[in-house]
Amino acid sequence: MATSDEERTRQERAKSRWFILRRALLASSSNGSLPENDTIHNNPYSMNSFPGFRVLDRTVVDDTANIYQSFEIDNQDWHVIQNSYTPSNDKKIQFYTREVKRQSQTMKRRALLSHRNYGVDNTGNVRVWDAESTLAGFLLDAIFDEREDIGEINMDHSSIEDRAERIANLTSLKKDLRSILLSRTGENVKSCSVLELGAGQAGLAGLSLAAASGCFLDEKKGQMKDLQLVLSDGHPDCVQNNKVCAKMMELNRKDQSNLCKIDTQLVLWDSSPRGFQNCQQLLDTFDVCLASDCVHFQEYHDGLFTTIGRTLAINGIALLCQPKRGSSLEKFISLVSHVNSSCAEGDGRDCARGPLFEIFLLHDFHPRVSHMHNLLLNAQDVNNISYDPNWHLPLLLCLKKKRLYEEESDGDLARKYVKNYSIGEKENYLKQNNRLAPHNPTHSSALSKALELLSLQSNDVLFDLGCGNAQLLVQALEAALKQESETCGHNDSERVKRIGLRCVGIEYDKSLAEKAKANIETITAQLCNSELLLNRAYIRWGDVMTERERGDAEYLASEGQSAFGKVNDTNAEHLTLLHHATAVFVYLVPNGLKKVKLLLVEAAKRRRRQRELEEKASDGSPCASSQLTPRFRVVSYMFSIPGWDPVAVDTSSKGGCPLYYYEDVDLFDSCTQG
Repeated sequence: MATSDEERTRQERAKSRWFILRRALLASSSNGSLPENDTIHNNPYSMNSFPGFRVLDRTVVDDTANIYQSFEIDNQDWHVIQNSYTPSNDKKIQFYTREVKRQSQTMKRRALLSHRNYGVDNTGNVRVWDAESTLAGFLLDAIFDEREDIGEINMDHSSIEDRAERIANLTSLKKDLRSILLSRTGENVKSCSVLELGAGQAGLAGLSLAAASGCFLDEKKGQMKDLQLVLSDGHPDCVQNNKVCAKMMELNRKDQSNLCKIDTQLVLWDSSPRGFQNCQQLLDTFDVCLASDCVHFQEYHDGLFTTIGRTLAINGIALLCQPKRGSSLEKFISLVSHVNSSCAEGDGRDCARGPLFEIFLLHDFHPRVSHMHNLLLNAQDVNNISYDPNWHLPLLLCLKKKRLYEEESDGDLARKYVKNYSIGEKENYLKQNNRLAPHNPTHSSALSKALELLSLQSNDVLFDLGCGNAQLLVQALEAALKQESETCGHNDSERVKRIGLRCVGIEYDKSLAEKAKANIETITAQLCNSELLLNRAYIRWGDVMTERERGDAEYLASEGQSAFGKVNDTNAEHLTLLHHATAVFVYLVPNGLKKVKLLLVEAAKRRRRQRELEEKASDGSPCASSQLTPRFRVVSYMFSIPGWDPVAVDTSSKGGCPLYYYEDVDLFDSCTQG
């Protein structure tokens, strides 16, 4: 298993990759205005690598049943899904939702701009996620089934006392939920109110309660209370589809429609005074607040916390269901705990008010989830399922409101805390923004084609800007050694001496740079185990944008003499982009390409001047012309370099992703722009 540091690095790299990819996609339009019908198709393999725990039975309705017509649903881009749940007492609950067809799951480019246009990140809203259906199943199970079987999740070596506490917490939670949702004979309270935050595409958890409203259990338990349900989301597209799902519920329960009122609202998680004003109609209103997969975006933690605090009634219960997803859930819990402890101790302006929430986290709250989790852990590659508990196993966070939420004090504590723990995130984002691209390995076929386009010679100096694990350099060395084998046979010493090619990789990520160095050492040992060959390649851990300063330092160290003429006598360690590079490979996002563009132009100008001086000195000698400084060439993978016209574009490598080949880049009229 990966260490915590390795896991943290992986998570930051993944977050950075998506952050920069979104920015690169948006940058593809020069003015930032994107046509609404321009779509990006999602990869179904990555989306559905784990099909979920399937706590609810969810099936696509056969169109022959005419259900689409009865619900007045356009079925071009939508499915009608039948959701059903059968608890142990066989009281089957069934309801319908409208959801995007799986094969039609595309992302509108305007969805990438939802964080700007609507103040909510909507990029994940392409399906109903498993935590939502798991929460729906848990709610129905809590109502209809009084078993306290929590399964056996082997997440740690819990003591008997810990397990007893978990059972006690689950028992207490189910009891509280039944008290809120069920009405026994003789009780005066006949209704309850439920708010779902971030309901997304279908509001599955809230609708599951709506489907059960009015159900009679037995004389002892009573029946479900009349339900006042609000499905909310911060994005208008979600609110619109929730209206459709609410209408479907109403049509499906015509005889019981008076038992459940469903409203849909646009609710942003906003901790500011403006957010408080927008919540005026919802303050201290709801008995239950539901949220699924809602704490992943940590920049909205204070907004989510304050929205729950504002809208939940005293003794009301908030249930948040989602996997750990790195540190996101842990950080949200730390926020709640911070506000609780600060309020209990007094915050310097006020006397102690007591904690706002009672809080506990349930790892094992549904027997089906527990059972499947153990099966998946104990069996590798079950039907090609890729299962990672960190990303897939839903946990249930329970918050029970103990006192009135105070906007000035509680809200201020939340805002300051999130701002403080976001500083590290923001600093990391700034650091990532200085990066020219996230690490995303290039396929070996594309690397081979790039080397073919560059057509490396013995006097070339190859630079890979953002070399990752150095696979391009490894392939280049292998090709050079093979070429010399054809000339001088298999005499290792002679082959290595004849190799003039030098290779330099620059990598910003320290862990990747170390892997790249190890790969170079490994391939050197495999090929000929020569120290001389090892000196032909070098991996530099650092920022490409510091190459200008490095080049100047190397130039001064060589007492002002151009080192290029002595490349064949120089270890690759001492070569720099500006003074020595003749061939460059880049796989950077457009913004990164803009940054390195001027460096490439300057390097090209220096190679041209060097070549002109050599041509003048050679006096046209054919023998000397073969030793001239090579022309400066660049290959860019995936993205073209803004303002430059490629000599060739190759799409023959696996996957069809383009390779752009450039020569004489210092001659482009636009090369100094951007």
